Amino acid sequence: MKCQIVIFVLTITWNYFASSSCVTPLGVPSQCISLYDCPQLLAAFELRPLPSSVVRFLKQSQCGFEGYTPRVCCGPLGARDETSTTTQRQRLTTESNSNTVDPVYDEDSTPEPRNTCGVDNNGDRIYGGQITDLDEFPWMALLGYRTSRGKISYQCGGVLINRRYVLTAAHCITGAIERELGHLVTVRLGEYDIQTDVDCSDGECADPPQEISVEAAYPHHGYKDGNKNRRDDIGLVRLSRRAKYTYYVQPVCLADGNSRLGDGYDVYVAGWGKTLEGSNSPIKLKLNLPIFSKSECVDKYRTLGAELVEKQICAGGANKQDACRGDSGGPLMRKMRGGKWESVGVVSFGYGCGREGWPGVYTSVAAYNDWIRSTISSTNV
Repeated sequence: MKCQIVIFVLTITWNYFASSSCVTPLGVPSQCISLYDCPQLLAAFELRPLPSSVVRFLKQSQCGFEGYTPRVCCGPLGARDETSTTTQRQRLTTESNSNTVDPVYDEDSTPEPRNTCGVDNNGDRIYGGQITDLDEFPWMALLGYRTSRGKISYQCGGVLINRRYVLTAAHCITGAIERELGHLVTVRLGEYDIQTDVDCSDGECADPPQEISVEAAYPHHGYKDGNKNRRDDIGLVRLSRRAKYTYYVQPVCLADGNSRLGDGYDVYVAGWGKTLEGSNSPIKLKLNLPIFSKSECVDKYRTLGAELVEKQICAGGANKQDACRGDSGGPLMRKMRGGKWESVGVVSFGYGCGREGWPGVYTSVAAYNDWIRSTISSTNV
């Protein structure tokens, strides 16, 4: 009997170490470890711009997960191939050069109905890594601000909810961001790599992004700049023209009163890591997070003088994993039954970035669903 137990333990031990072995995309035997323990591959995120060949190599290096952290087959980064075998199309500029305003359409008075929103064209692909695919999360939006030097700087995110409106955070459209950066003037849809004119991956090239000027912005009336808890940190941006739905531009569904989020539920953030503090990546990233205990979250932030309210959600809390991998104003999302996606939260604030034990704080979309609908209805006239 003892011999059988010893054999059983040895078998488990062998299987553990065998499962940790891997072969890198270059054919070199290695170990499958946390991305953050592999400086060779982690350093690739500092490349500007991030070549498509490096993106492809990083995807091929993924070998699983350690909790919510991606594991990679650690080894040297492959040689960068600066050439492209894809047929690149010229980026259209007519979207950003037009100052005309579209007429009012009745269907723009509400978010898209659930039978048409939240469709991610990736279908059954596996989620939870760091780098998104070219057509993943097609509702993502980048908010552009005109600086004092006359340049456009993209420093907040959001999601498209119908052809005319983008949902974001109130702190992205009023207050400090206007004083420190500039006035919100444009929204970019269908973007993937902000430093390339044409976005291509694995032989596929995306349509040119749609650059649409901002007609108006509506922060929630309860939001007050400088409030430590950022209560009512939610807002809407009205586009001067209707967005064109394509394979790379689609609306997301909005969480409502029927949406339920319990402790430990899996949710996702996505974006380019752009905040007032700086930027993380030129390409669109994603990150899988757990919903954090609200009572524990309230206690933690109370020690910092921030009294969280019922209409806020906490998520994350793992070391080096936080919404700084996404964008201020960007979405906290979950995949619903049936495969569609809904936005359940808006990136609001946190204590540092990726600080272990400290979750990020998000504005609950379900709690403001009525406000979103009434605001769209009253402003779409």
